[in-house]
Amino acid sequence: MKPGWLLLGLLVLGFTSCKKDPEDPLHKIPSVYKPTPVDPTTIFPVGKFGMPVLPSDNPFSQEGIYLGRMLFYDPILSFDSSISCGSCHKQEYAFAEPQRLSKGINGLQVGRNASSLFNLAYSRKFFWDARQNTLRELVFEPIQEHNEMAMTLPLLAKRLARTDRYIEYFDKAFGSKPNVFDMSKALEQFLLTLVSKDSRFNGFFPGKFSMLSDDEKRGALLFNGLVNFDVVTGLTTGADCFHCHGGALAQQNNPDMGGIANNGLDGNFADKGYGAITGNPADRGLFKTPSLFNIAVTGPYMHDGRFATLDEVIDHYSDNVNYLSPTISPMMAAHGNRQLKLTAEQKASLKAFLMTMTDSAFLTNPAYSNPFKK
Repeated sequence: MKPGWLLLGLLVLGFTSCKKDPEDPLHKIPSVYKPTPVDPTTIFPVGKFGMPVLPSDNPFSQEGIYLGRMLFYDPILSFDSSISCGSCHKQEYAFAEPQRLSKGINGLQVGRNASSLFNLAYSRKFFWDARQNTLRELVFEPIQEHNEMAMTLPLLAKRLARTDRYIEYFDKAFGSKPNVFDMSKALEQFLLTLVSKDSRFNGFFPGKFSMLSDDEKRGALLFNGLVNFDVVTGLTTGADCFHCHGGALAQQNNPDMGGIANNGLDGNFADKGYGAITGNPADRGLFKTPSLFNIAVTGPYMHDGRFATLDEVIDHYSDNVNYLSPTISPMMAAHGNRQLKLTAEQKASLKAFLMTMTDSAFLTNPAYSNPFKK
């Protein structure tokens, strides 16, 4: 080989050896990308629920929402890559799970029933025991909990950094390489978009009775009626559901108005609920009051999934409230320690009204579905 060609060959070899492998995701250089903003008024039904207070440092973008959706359904977030957030929060059940208690990796049992996930932007507290104030903080708990996903954040950061789709979408959404802080922001964006608003109840509220059948109308009057025991029959003319499950969201978010309450399940508390967080004896047995939207599909019910059916829930409030429970809600104590004793017809009417809260469009919305399943 001539000296000139030899020199050229050595130069080419030198440049080639210094060039980073284009297939190595760790060495990919993020591109300059401007996220596509999403107007919050296109997500939230302002005329029905009002505009929620949103995190000012995490504006919605198409890329951020989609990144959160991928992360929600990706088992890469669990230590053994066996389960995802979507494993216990299934869309067809309003992002709850039809199991009394969920199971984490290796079949380990979780201590409480998996909460449904919707209209979270309107909530002030999260988890059954109301221990978290933001979704961004919430997402780190199940990821790291030993009997749920059992992941460590350093290991998760490494996994994300080696995954092509996350290298691409963290760059698109946040202009960053994959990291757990922006991961929590992406999950927050996706979770905030889970809005249930299209049930028959949403059309009825606050009083378009022409939309309801006669049975549903009777149920609506019971639901929104104060407890008033009839002098002659001794039966109540109202079930007083609205104090804890009232308003357009069928949920009171104010802790002073039933947002965190003891609904008379137990006299002694194996699970202290909010009391375990505050350390205040007056908070023992208090749990977050869930919305009743999609109640037909979110069973089993209560924080521990003790009631398998909606009929059992209605029976509890009608016939089996423990009025001796030391921290029972003042709203329930006001009933005078008397069971409501709803008739079979009243129970059926109340159930018929609750069934109007099922939002089939939400349960099948492709924007919320698993993006890895086509």
